[in-house]
Amino acid sequence: MNRVGRVMRGGLLATLLGAAACAQPGAAAGHAPASAATGPAALSALAPSSAAPAAKAAARRPEPLVPSGAAATVYASTEPTDGAKAPADPLRDAIRAAVREGARKAGIPTPEVDGRLDLAMNDLARALGPDDLPASEAVDFLLAHYGLPDPPPEWLIQRATLGSDGEFADQIVPQVLETLKAKQAARLGIGVDRSSGELSVVIGVQAREVDLDAVPRRIRPQKSATIAGRLRASFHDPELVVTAPDGRVREVAVRAAPETRRFEGTIACDAGAGRYQVAVTADGAGGLGVLANFPLYCGVSPPRHAPVPAGVLPTQTTAKEAEARLLVLVNRDRAAAGLPPLAIDARLAETARAHSRDMADHDFVAHISPTTGSGAERVERVGLAPDLLLENVGRAYSAEAAESGFMASPGHRNNILDRHARFIGIGVAAGREVAGFVPLFVTQLMM
Repeated sequence: MNRVGRVMRGGLLATLLGAAACAQPGAAAGHAPASAATGPAALSALAPSSAAPAAKAAARRPEPLVPSGAAATVYASTEPTDGAKAPADPLRDAIRAAVREGARKAGIPTPEVDGRLDLAMNDLARALGPDDLPASEAVDFLLAHYGLPDPPPEWLIQRATLGSDGEFADQIVPQVLETLKAKQAARLGIGVDRSSGELSVVIGVQAREVDLDAVPRRIRPQKSATIAGRLRASFHDPELVVTAPDGRVREVAVRAAPETRRFEGTIACDAGAGRYQVAVTADGAGGLGVLANFPLYCGVSPPRHAPVPAGVLPTQTTAKEAEARLLVLVNRDRAAAGLPPLAIDARLAETARAHSRDMADHDFVAHISPTTGSGAERVERVGLAPDLLLENVGRAYSAEAAESGFMASPGHRNNILDRHARFIGIGVAAGREVAGFVPLFVTQLMM
């Protein structure tokens, strides 16, 4: 009898992290550069815990993920006409056709076909172990390697015995359609692997909130790159935020034309050779959002393999334990930047916990809640009126994954490393169980 495996659903930062970060109104000018929401409950889930049980990790000794396809030379919102394709597979074709028909019947936008996302998902399907969830660092690497500038996709994983192709589409397509309902535009990538004696499928749904002009991945020393594009209709007021090779974050001047939603800015390789992480942010209905997040390599070559294996073994934790662990991680990251630790403020923590509970109960990740408003309004209701208020929100499967995702996004990182912040409130709430795993909704408030 064929076995159809359980479906695991998640999103990788800025969705497995649907992360978001921003300076709330009232923040002193220059203290907290605006940053972004990365991933709409993009699926917004941060990657699962990168800390696997020691015994299993030692037994597996997985190697860093090596991509199967050639590296892109540019980032672009539109797939190159001569781009590489994943190997043909009838199951991929069947899933894509069923999603297209389902979208038509449901009256939702049909997702774009993009061979680059197919390749990335195919690499994950090949490399993930039977109990693994995708590691956020590995997913970020694959997206950059294939030239995809958008934040990480929401993903679904399904495993089964060989020969159960027909049952696959019936089980997974409804979940893909449910994910697509929250997106005005999206790419659909489908990875299929049969090499391990088991059928493994990884599907990625990646939001398209900005149309970027082509940007070279590698830049010559002391040169610059133009970041230009057009926002989708639901966003406005674009900004560019950059993390330099030394870890410092800065905003970059943007020339914007509101009537056409076009914008343009210049990233200079002025802080030495290395990796410059670039985020395009803009305001939307849920507050600031990260619409693109990608590395530029100045005077150095892009890496040829991921810094970590493709997957991590998920670990479960309580909300209280995750809050305590996040405080340790935040102050670890601040210490590494030469900054003093943040102290817990009980009222900030109460506010952060309530917002995380709101997000978990209503399955969204955003700064602005339909019921409680903005972070500034929430803290005002508990009697606080700070001159500086910073907020990061996201969804993850571990404290480590949440903090890693925040630090990988320039805007979120800038909030955590703000030198004017003195107090923090951390709230974590457990969401609905997904395939045996419980996502954590995370809010960090700093003042």
